[in-house]
Amino acid sequence: MNVKPPLDRYIIDFPRSHSLPITSGMIKHTCHDFQVKEYLDLSFSGAGEHLYLYVEKVGQNTEFVAKRLANYFGVRAMDVGFSGLKDRWALTQQWFSIYLGNKTAAPIEHFELDGVKILEHNWHDKKLRRGTHQANHFTIRVTNIAEIGLLEQPLRHLQMHGFPNYFGAQRFGREGANVRRAVQYFAGEIKASRSQRAFYLSAARSYLFNQLLAAKISENSWSEEGVEGPLYGDAHEDTVPLDKAEQDFFATYPELVKGIHKNRMTLHRRPYRMKAEQFSWQSEDQVLTLSFMLPAGVFATSLVQELLEVEVMAHGDQ
Repeated sequence: MNVKPPLDRYIIDFPRSHSLPITSGMIKHTCHDFQVKEYLDLSFSGAGEHLYLYVEKVGQNTEFVAKRLANYFGVRAMDVGFSGLKDRWALTQQWFSIYLGNKTAAPIEHFELDGVKILEHNWHDKKLRRGTHQANHFTIRVTNIAEIGLLEQPLRHLQMHGFPNYFGAQRFGREGANVRRAVQYFAGEIKASRSQRAFYLSAARSYLFNQLLAAKISENSWSEEGVEGPLYGDAHEDTVPLDKAEQDFFATYPELVKGIHKNRMTLHRRPYRMKAEQFSWQSEDQVLTLSFMLPAGVFATSLVQELLEVEVMAHGDQ
């Protein structure tokens, strides 16, 4: 008889790589406490049918801004491209592309949206695709720190050893809801739109990666340079196949791996350990300001969680 695991099995709580004393703090008390700049390594052609805009936004999410740009320039939503989703409750700068074809662009300076500014623009011959940007630079202000003196050791440890490359909690929804819904969707208990399906699949694979990384940390076998863990999916020739230990681990989550197989996801690999570039910090009173660069797809919140017990300030429907 198949016994279905309880949905409360999927707890989003993953261990740090060290046992140093830590303190607590708060992020996103205001949008300006969490700043992100997207870096796109692209040589613009200066001509073409795609208008590129470098946009600063505060308190707006990426997809909403993309829809408003589509409306303003009179194009379909699918004709607006962006590389990555950026936090709503933050000050972020990122690129968008608008496919105009033979249309004359509406005046850029007349575009208006609360919390949004167009900083620069250019022309190119290709659409901006997901995952095109190379890196993000973060400036994060952690406030309400209980014991600022306890941060020195974890900061030095992180600078020297890096941090576990976990997928951030935002990938899993509030209290891990996206993973539980993935289980229900795979079991045919709920239906999902195309976008919901993408969220559930992403959450399921990310959860499995985080759990395997957590097991590696408990074994102290996670931090070797260049070692990559699997993002579960069907094997293909461009990715190192699963070894026996990885196969045995995934076999303990049949309700997730069967759903991933059914949806034809392919196997990929992701570094277990990540080191931030240009990492620096300043501390004063109960405030810590962090500055660092991370490759695209690496979560800044995972770095911060290595240092402190973090409370994320609630904003509306976040």
